[in-house]
Amino acid sequence: MKKKVLTVDDSRTIRNMLLVTLNNAGFETIQAEDGIEGLEVLEDANPDVIVTDINMPNMNGFELLAHIRAEDSLKNLPV
Repeated sequence: MKKKVLTVDDSRTIRNMLLVTLNNAGFETIQAEDGIEGLEVLEDANPDVIVTDINMPNMNGFELLAHIRAEDSLKNLPV
C-alpha cells in the first residue's frame, strides 16, 4: 500500500516537481494550491504526511500548520 502525501504549494512548477518526484519514489500524491484548499483536501484525503510551502496567498503554511495542530485527530500528522 502506497503512502499518501499531500503537497501544498501555490507554485505550479513546484507542485509538478513534487508530483513527479514523489510518484517516482512510490508515493501517492495529492495536491493543493494554498492552505485553504489544503484543509479542504485534507478532510477527505487522509494523507500520511504533508509537505507545505510557507509563503502562499490566502492561507500560508504557518496558518495551515496551526489549523492542523488544533485538530485532535490531526495533531500528530507529520508536516
